[in-house]
Amino acid sequence: MTTALKPELDQTPSSRHRRPAFDKKSLPARYSGQMLYFLGAALIAGAVVHYPINPSLYAIICVVGAFVFLLGTIVNEFVLADERPALGQAVSLVAFSLLLSFGVGLVGGGIQHFEQFPERSAWMTPIGLLMSYVAFVAKDSKGRWRHLVTPFAAGVVVVAALAWLGMTALAGTISSDGHSHDHGSTSQTPAEPDQAPAEQGQPTKAPTGHDNPTKAPAAPEGDGHSSHSH
Repeated sequence: MTTALKPELDQTPSSRHRRPAFDKKSLPARYSGQMLYFLGAALIAGAVVHYPINPSLYAIICVVGAFVFLLGTIVNEFVLADERPALGQAVSLVAFSLLLSFGVGLVGGGIQHFEQFPERSAWMTPIGLLMSYVAFVAKDSKGRWRHLVTPFAAGVVVVAALAWLGMTALAGTISSDGHSHDHGSTSQTPAEPDQAPAEQGQPTKAPTGHDNPTKAPAAPEGDGHSSHSH
């Protein structure tokens, strides 16, 4: 008579104490991948629109944002993906992912800072929209180049053209010279008239009423007679 072995007796000590496998579909894993995507795109968006303010600083921020977005691509497309792409697909995936990040950054930065940089944002937004769509078609596993010649692609082109025309027209009514990014007024205020000494912090003399003293009338010379009539 045979007896069935219990499952725990049939396992080796190493298998009983093995750590659980990494769950690619878990919420923390998916959150980390998407957070890297959005954080990288946000850094690029801020850098491309603020670049004229401080080129050296925002060039560094742009590079950091591209690196973060690229790291998100690696996590989402290689670590969390069910199947890893081949070498050629991996190179194409990384390249078009970076292009997608810059497209998203141009659209986001152009819309967000249109008031501060109207002329710059007017061309950044439509270019970023077209760039992001082309990059997504090339990056997506189900995307094909024929998707660039479809009614939806034509709609994207129309939206980009309308965005360029509308933002260009609005930019002509907004003077970027009178605005700064810190939302403070950069226009020079007219010079105030000369301030009184008291407003300039200089001590002043209190009026005493004797600034221009007048001579008292000279007393009449005495003639030896009293002032009383006889």
